[in-house]
Amino acid sequence: MPGGGANLGMITRIEIDGFKSLRAFSLDLEPLTAIVGPNGAGKSNLFDALALLAKVAETNLVTAFKGGRGRIRDQFARTPEGVERSMRFAVELLLLPGSSRHELGQSRVRYEVEIERTIERGGLDGLVITRERLLPLRQGADAWIEHHPHWGPLARYGTAELCVELEGASGPERIVRMEPGDGGPSLSVDIGRDRSLLSLPYALVTALVEATSRELRSFRLLHLEPHRLTKPSDRAAGTTLAEDGSNLPTVLAALGPESRAAIRKDMETLLPGFRGFEVTPFEDELRLEADFMDTKRLPARLLSDGMLRLLALFTLLRSARRGAIVAIEEPENGVYPGRLRALVDSLLSATSPTLGEVTTVPQVLLSTHSTAIIASLRGLPRAIVFADLVRGRDGMRSTRMRHVVSEGESESGAVPSVSSGEMMRLLESSRPWDD
Repeated sequence: MPGGGANLGMITRIEIDGFKSLRAFSLDLEPLTAIVGPNGAGKSNLFDALALLAKVAETNLVTAFKGGRGRIRDQFARTPEGVERSMRFAVELLLLPGSSRHELGQSRVRYEVEIERTIERGGLDGLVITRERLLPLRQGADAWIEHHPHWGPLARYGTAELCVELEGASGPERIVRMEPGDGGPSLSVDIGRDRSLLSLPYALVTALVEATSRELRSFRLLHLEPHRLTKPSDRAAGTTLAEDGSNLPTVLAALGPESRAAIRKDMETLLPGFRGFEVTPFEDELRLEADFMDTKRLPARLLSDGMLRLLALFTLLRSARRGAIVAIEEPENGVYPGRLRALVDSLLSATSPTLGEVTTVPQVLLSTHSTAIIASLRGLPRAIVFADLVRGRDGMRSTRMRHVVSEGESESGAVPSVSSGEMMRLLESSRPWDD
């Protein structure tokens, strides 16, 4: 059971409509969620959507979209006539201590935002926010907590802290009015239509808005490039691990002894003979080296791709800020199949808060093709999600994700599910499935 002292947060549900292959899409998430499915089913599109939402919470819309994969237009879902004009996101969050600089009166909230594509002067692409809301979830109508009663003590419910009103919607102005739930004075801010409320300086918003923004901004995608992991990194390359892992030596050098010891223990568990790592300075660069039993110290360029990927993965998990949301594409790449069960055990350990302690606990999403990883997670209800493509009435294909359940089981309510046997049959067909 999670402890009250654990300093973390997570996305418990995400809804997306109009982003790439994600149309009328919804998915409940776990502390550790593994997404499996054939190539081309849209697994990476979910990660891209979360990355975009993190940017929307940080900067203006055009900058956020330019940081994604593809042109602005390419990130909107396709229709039989061309491209959608708008996309919608909604996330439900469990916000816990440490999500804000101030005490939060409630921890269960829902954030919604709708973004519209416009054509500006000269035919240039433009983007505006047409709808944005932050509202509390109601006790008794919180399906995620009903499915996860052990998290119930950490769910706090309150009155609506935030009321968002749009004024002058047809023009460039967008006035956001925030109504604190404690009866205090309302706040009105003109933020324009090209950025979200969450991207405002924290001094201008309420504690609940700040906490929501911090949680969404914490999303980290790991898409490692082995050839970059072998190279030294600049001393000023930053202490947050880059998506491709290129600044791994710099991040390791900045970690405290406890985090470094945890990473070393993770590596020793998966790689017998591994004894540690060192980061050595050379001029303006930092170089990574590893120690092994009965072997002299080896530079990163002589280490295997799998070893470097594991080191980067554990570095991200152990260095991520409290409540971070971490997405990992195919963590099994380069890892000996016999060690994958130990890898899953390490991931479960990294995502499980320790009772009574303040610990760094990230939420992890991963995509995988590994049957060993799937088998290792079968004892955890709702931890495995199967992704495939379905054809809609308009003839367009969309990504569907369903929780995997044991044979003879079914999810309660209207939550879609697929049996483990059907999942394996669909995976073996090696093609996206059509209804």
